[in-house]
Amino acid sequence: MTIQKYFVIIAAIICLDGMNGQVPIPNLAYGPDPAQVIDVYLPSLDLGRVSKVIILIHGGAWGGGQKADMAAWVPFLQALLPEYCITNMEYRLGTRQSPGFPKQLEDIHLAISFLKSSFTQNVTFALFGASAGAHLSMLYGYSRDSQTKDVRAVVSLVGPGDLTDPGYTENPLLADLFLDLVGPCYYSECPQLYNATSPTVYISRDSTPTLGFYGNVDPLVPISQVPLIRDKLNSFGVINQFTVYLGGHGDWAWEYTQDLLVQTAIFFTMHWV
Repeated sequence: MTIQKYFVIIAAIICLDGMNGQVPIPNLAYGPDPAQVIDVYLPSLDLGRVSKVIILIHGGAWGGGQKADMAAWVPFLQALLPEYCITNMEYRLGTRQSPGFPKQLEDIHLAISFLKSSFTQNVTFALFGASAGAHLSMLYGYSRDSQTKDVRAVVSLVGPGDLTDPGYTENPLLADLFLDLVGPCYYSECPQLYNATSPTVYISRDSTPTLGFYGNVDPLVPISQVPLIRDKLNSFGVINQFTVYLGGHGDWAWEYTQDLLVQTAIFFTMHWV
């Protein structure tokens, strides 16, 4: 069912209970697979008001997680950016037999295509991903979106950017981390596949402005990832801003989360054009 077909139902609800503010529409199908659903939070029933759409993309090591994991971000983003449409997507999970690459990039593409067709004016997008979702956000923004330029900003919360980093390839504790993304193939066996799934490989002077947040003692994303991503972006003159907090894989103090949200709102306002 399209967004438009929900409007009669939503309008009736508003008339009955006086609901104001953002309009939630859960579990819209953007593709044929049961996992291809997206929650949409409209700023109003006037589709003509919407020009910017944020897509939240959950983590879970490419083989787990769900969109509910990102739901807590929605009210904060709504409060800071009340004119933006917030969405929260599910995607097909990867396994070693059916890896996430490239099907998860295709899911992002399908979600964007669905949303583009749902509004009455041209819209642009920001991808706001966490962990594996941040990796997919960067990978899509730097590679699949390089021609269409639908994505105007990427936010990476502890997302891996270079899967060939010795911090990964020389750490036996993380040897299995990417198998649900690339399939049953270790770096020593297929380095070209790890290269192909590294967002940094695709960075160019036309790449998407990027905002990144990382922890200095993250057990899953080595701190070496930050300069690898940032320096590559800088070498091409791409707008970027990275912050390293005290803590691990997103388990940071509330004051850091507040700072992250404020930085995100400012970054979108300044660089999402």
